[in-house]
Amino acid sequence: MSVIDFNPEKKSIEDLLVGADYYVIPRFQRPYSWEASNLEDFWTDVVFDNGVGYFIGPMVAWRDKDNPIRRIVDGQQRLTTIAIMFAVLRDQLQELRETKLASGVHRYLEKADRNNELQFTLQTEVSSVFLSNAILKSPPDSTIEPASEEESALSNALEQIRQLIGAEVAKRQHPQKWLIELRDRLLGLKVIWVEHGNEDDAYIIFETLNSRGKDLEVVDLLKNHLLNRLRGTRNARADTVRLKWDKMRDQLEASDGRARIDANRFILHWWQSRTDYVAQRKLFSEIKKTVKSKPAAQDCLEQLTLDGPLYRAVVEPGTRTWPLEEAAARDSLEALALFGVVQPAPLLLSLMRARSSTPKLKAAQFNKTLQSIERYHFQHTVVSQLSSSGGVSQMYAKAARDLYAAGSDHQARADVLKDIREKLVKRRPDRDQFVLAFKERFLFTNGYTRDKKLVQYVLRRLLQHANPTTGLADLTIEHLMPQDQIAAGVAVATVGSIGNLLLVSEKVNGKLDNADFVRKKRILGAAGLPYDIGGVLDKSVWTAREIESRCELLAETAYDAVWKLPV
Repeated sequence: MSVIDFNPEKKSIEDLLVGADYYVIPRFQRPYSWEASNLEDFWTDVVFDNGVGYFIGPMVAWRDKDNPIRRIVDGQQRLTTIAIMFAVLRDQLQELRETKLASGVHRYLEKADRNNELQFTLQTEVSSVFLSNAILKSPPDSTIEPASEEESALSNALEQIRQLIGAEVAKRQHPQKWLIELRDRLLGLKVIWVEHGNEDDAYIIFETLNSRGKDLEVVDLLKNHLLNRLRGTRNARADTVRLKWDKMRDQLEASDGRARIDANRFILHWWQSRTDYVAQRKLFSEIKKTVKSKPAAQDCLEQLTLDGPLYRAVVEPGTRTWPLEEAAARDSLEALALFGVVQPAPLLLSLMRARSSTPKLKAAQFNKTLQSIERYHFQHTVVSQLSSSGGVSQMYAKAARDLYAAGSDHQARADVLKDIREKLVKRRPDRDQFVLAFKERFLFTNGYTRDKKLVQYVLRRLLQHANPTTGLADLTIEHLMPQDQIAAGVAVATVGSIGNLLLVSEKVNGKLDNADFVRKKRILGAAGLPYDIGGVLDKSVWTAREIESRCELLAETAYDAVWKLPV
């Protein structure tokens, strides 16, 4: 790489905003996304915790020679926030009838260009009527509503800054004086300004400045890297590229009640499912080394876009419509989500990709492999609570890559999946270890509900195995030895043991209530429903001894049959 010449300068915000310069946020940059906490921190830093001249970090821009327009590469979040603060400051001064002072502030937001035509100092290549007319314009147009997610973020920021400044104005005897002080604090903010006449070099500087910092994550750096190579001309096609990226990210970071998926984690698992294993801290540098050309960047963006919905189905299976032949796979993915394990994620994504491609991975292979992964992690991670080394993550990532490399070859796919299933069998805990751990692992009472969902999962799987035709909807947990026995001196570990628990319908549960065991047997028998697992109805009494005995029987059944790993 050639040496990049640039001369960073120490500048104030006033230096940037006066004169004939204008600042444009390119369509490729991430949209305005500061949240309430970001704004609160910035406000505290600027107004309360630091004096005039507070340093707010580097900013990077590029411009063509002799062009007054600077295109922002890094700094758009801070510049936009400062512009909003100036706009609110101006409006507050106007309300106090300080017209000259308000006009003095507004000149930092809007000024005449070479042709003596008014232009906003801060502009966006992606049209934002809300920013220009509802914030920067004087007087602002309060009738304009946000028309996009980015404009909603701008609207939220505007309202929060109005509240912050308004609260200070309301409590001061001389609000004009404080507003002037706020103006001077904003104008005095210091930055390290890095400007280059070559756009590519400006983006390289941006990546270098952020490579060790915490301001930008992999998802931000990758967006910059990809769209910089795909930017082409500033036209509708460029918008299409940006919109494709934003759609991918929006699918992950859903705001419609679905789980929010960490886009950085998705990119890591996506990369591990296709190429060499890499740790998070080295991810962006590895992608950058590989994705250099425009075609490579285009392919990378296309694949991320295609795999995003598949990854969401892995993390949150309920968001996908599953065909009947994939019901077992869906159940396994829901279980893995409940377990909270992340090591198999690259392979899960690769499996989803193979199942969605043409020709499809066979349903039997798909279901069996996901069941193996579920059952392994139930035995190893949930019950035995054994930690997984980095070797397990690498094992999954290698299987994911091998499956991806197998393409549409049915036999090659089958061989890869058979190999990973065999490796899981070899890694599972031994029987005695599992049985001992199972007996002590699960506890559920009204006073201890942390493992309720896991307990429900275990009981459902045991019931499905014992009586496959039993409906599993609307079943509740029943304590055969009532929980009031805890107050009578019976150990919580006994009453809350999985050996003391059954799944029954809500109707049956209501009848059982706190009845003695003889009556409960009669009610369960009369219900004519196959709720019994572990021979409860064969017992004549129900004591701690029977509970322990049943718990061991369930543990052995779990290892030998219910969670037996298929090869």
